[in-house]
Amino acid sequence: MSKIKTYIDKGLLTLTGILITIMSVLSIWQVIARYILNTPSTVSEEIIRMLLIWFALTSAAYVFGQQKHIALVFIREKLSPKTQLALLRLSNFILLIVAIVLMIWGGMQVVSLTLTQSAPSTGISMAWMYGALPISGLFIVFYAIYNLVTGDITPAEEGSEQL
Repeated sequence: MSKIKTYIDKGLLTLTGILITIMSVLSIWQVIARYILNTPSTVSEEIIRMLLIWFALTSAAYVFGQQKHIALVFIREKLSPKTQLALLRLSNFILLIVAIVLMIWGGMQVVSLTLTQSAPSTGISMAWMYGALPISGLFIVFYAIYNLVTGDITPAEEGSEQL
């Protein structure tokens, strides 16, 4: 299961890198088109918006998998190690349920509702944009299950990532 996690980590990291690169290139093109060529590019704006949603959600899944997400730890650190472990397990379990219900099930509902809608400039189905929600939810579910099964519920040490 650890090998699968490594592959998923590398895949998400690569995907987010590609997405941010494409968004940067399209943003530069949009500025050139608007201010130098005097022809605003609505297509690139729409694509950037879609890629931003994919980037944000897949990045969130990756960060959750690395356990580097935002956390308020000042109260948790005052508890005993055994209580901290129980609290971390509980939070992983709650996040598992939230990811299944809101991200996967709810995301699939949104995708099915938007199958017939298309973006005005590109004509791309809006289901592609909202598809990021259930897909990133699947990754978060995998990471939560991985953390609960392996007992790996503490954040990775700084500098220990070898991707």
